[in-house]
Amino acid sequence: MGLLDYYRQFQDLDQEEVNKGLRERRRQEKLLALQEVPVIDLSSTEWPEFPNAEVMNASIYVARGRVNGYPDRHAGRIRSMLSECHGVAPEQVALGNGAAELLQSAAFALLGPGDELLTPWPSYPLYPLMAQRAGARPVAVDLAGGRVDPDALLAAVTERTRAVVVCNPNDPTGTYLPPAAIEELLRTLPEHVHLLLDEAYAEFVVSDDRDGCIRLTERHPRLVCFRTFSKAWGLSGLRAGYAVGGAEAGPLLESIAPALGVNALTQAAVEQALKIGGREIERRREAVAAQRERIARELHDLPLDAPPSEANFVWLRAAGLSGAELAGRLEREKVIVAAGGALGDDEHIRASVRDDAATNRLMHAIGKVLGHH
Repeated sequence: MGLLDYYRQFQDLDQEEVNKGLRERRRQEKLLALQEVPVIDLSSTEWPEFPNAEVMNASIYVARGRVNGYPDRHAGRIRSMLSECHGVAPEQVALGNGAAELLQSAAFALLGPGDELLTPWPSYPLYPLMAQRAGARPVAVDLAGGRVDPDALLAAVTERTRAVVVCNPNDPTGTYLPPAAIEELLRTLPEHVHLLLDEAYAEFVVSDDRDGCIRLTERHPRLVCFRTFSKAWGLSGLRAGYAVGGAEAGPLLESIAPALGVNALTQAAVEQALKIGGREIERRREAVAAQRERIARELHDLPLDAPPSEANFVWLRAAGLSGAELAGRLEREKVIVAAGGALGDDEHIRASVRDDAATNRLMHAIGKVLGHH
């Protein structure tokens, strides 16, 4: 239809009829749009929003003005800021290209052929791989009801064990060991065993002192804590993380830090995030905690098992359905979650926790899948 033809159709109509027709058209268009529900992806664990614009601009500024120069390979300013934040000396902090790379470097430093690395299971899939890459043998210790069991870990220690790695809160279950339980584990581990504590999700903990385990490094030289800027800080694409050890951990921290440091763009973003990010991180923590509480309440009357989570995700199991089946049914409702098979348990799924809208979509889809809607 040409432009003139389009307008000729209205010549014999009064304005009210024209407006009525336009309103009906908009109504039909709105109904059609509402039928097209977009897919929501709740399968990953990084923060879904961009960081503060100041953080991004700091990185862009360096890219435009200093990309041809070497960064500070010691990351002096950032280590100083982190040491002040956590109440340790700068020498007790190592900055690296993500917590995962620092953990892998620690495995190379501590493990060799014939050695063993213990880890609760299911947990972060990197842990067995980092043992194998170091020539060592990974030993999985089953969780007890989704929770890390310190007694089971101790029972699995042998003379070949050189390291225990614990994700706390644990990925994918979200369960959490308080500092008192971590310290009891440290007291009873043999002298030849290091504890590598992966605290990638520590910023989401609300039930405890988030730096309680870092303070344990003061009196336990074989403890090293690992943190990341990939989760609550929203900097996954820049790959930044750090390790904190006790005063005697200097040689190990030096050996795991990247030889030429972390790139200049990442350092600029991390430095700015540390300057301004405290209030934003608190807001994100409170938002996730509120949604976790809501999900726990709404799951109460559903045939689903979910251990209490202190992370930005929940770990769910539906009676009579495998994790793959549950994930498949949720995907048909346009909600994507992580099937548990790839995470170490075929019976579960992991779904990230975000905001009200995401929780609405998740709970509505679960209700439909389980026949409660």
